Amino acid sequence: MKKYLIVVMGMVFFSSPVFAAGYGEAGCGLGSLIFGDSPGPVQIFAATTNASSYSQLFGITSGTSNCDASGIILAEKEGDLFVASNFDHLEKEMAIGEGEHVSTLAGILGCPSDRGAQFASYAQNNYQVIFASDQTTPEEALQAVRTGMAQDPELSASCIH
Repeated sequence: MKKYLIVVMGMVFFSSPVFAAGYGEAGCGLGSLIFGDSPGPVQIFAATTNASSYSQLFGITSGTSNCDASGIILAEKEGDLFVASNFDHLEKEMAIGEGEHVSTLAGILGCPSDRGAQFASYAQNNYQVIFASDQTTPEEALQAVRTGMAQDPELSASCIH
């Protein structure tokens, strides 16, 4: 009984900072607990800590390490945030049909790594549809990508978009 009480007290003692939900661009996880939500290059260290300790996955599934239900909602918006932040790079890489940003977007949209080249080829072949005008917004481009993927037999079968 004494051990049980110690465990419960420890959980109560350590749980208050866990649910603070104050994390930066690196997201929740051990990195957010160590480095906080300070903007700038420190978020690189936070992201590296999250990745190397695998604390983000555990935190998201268990609701610990600064992770809560809002992280799941943010995950749904990950594509929107990524495209908005990397719009110029994506436009250039989609025009040539390859690049790190295009590969990352493929992963965010649920394409397995072996379908990355196929996604890049799709983006290049549909560049004029994705970027219909000089006024195309990141949201419009992403919606065009998602719509086109849903209509592509191979990408719709292999990617979760």
